[in-house]
Amino acid sequence: MEIKLYSAIHKQDCLRVFDSNLDKYFAPHEREQFSEFLDSVTQADDNRYYVALLDSQLVGCGGLRLYQDTVYLSWGMLARTRHKTGLGEQLLRHRLEQAKRLHAGKDIMIETSQHTQGFFARYGFAIEKSEIDGFGEGIDKVTMRLDDQMHSLWK
Repeated sequence: MEIKLYSAIHKQDCLRVFDSNLDKYFAPHEREQFSEFLDSVTQADDNRYYVALLDSQLVGCGGLRLYQDTVYLSWGMLARTRHKTGLGEQLLRHRLEQAKRLHAGKDIMIETSQHTQGFFARYGFAIEKSEIDGFGEGIDKVTMRLDDQMHSLWK
């Protein structure tokens, strides 16, 4: 899998990946937010977004943003047909490596759902809080922080 910086030419493919995850992983109203987010990506050190390509096909995307001295993993996703293939781990590791390179020593957090919190827990993220239906009906908002011991691997 090749991971490279997002550019506007990838927007429609990223939206297709988003659409493949509707209902379980994302609420319909989030599509507009994601589209606006894609338009706001600057690729400055505090706002990076990446695309994951497999055989020249966009199969995933995800980024990181620095906000108030904390790195937040942002809008990470794989095409639903690519879940449980190991590609998500590759994309996560890339994002964590970039966070280390660009923002060494900063806390790393993610806001995810109950459907994906287990994935992030396997890589050292611990739940800080959870809000039922926080992203939409049936999609809880789970705030997680990279555990200090695991974080030391990425500092």
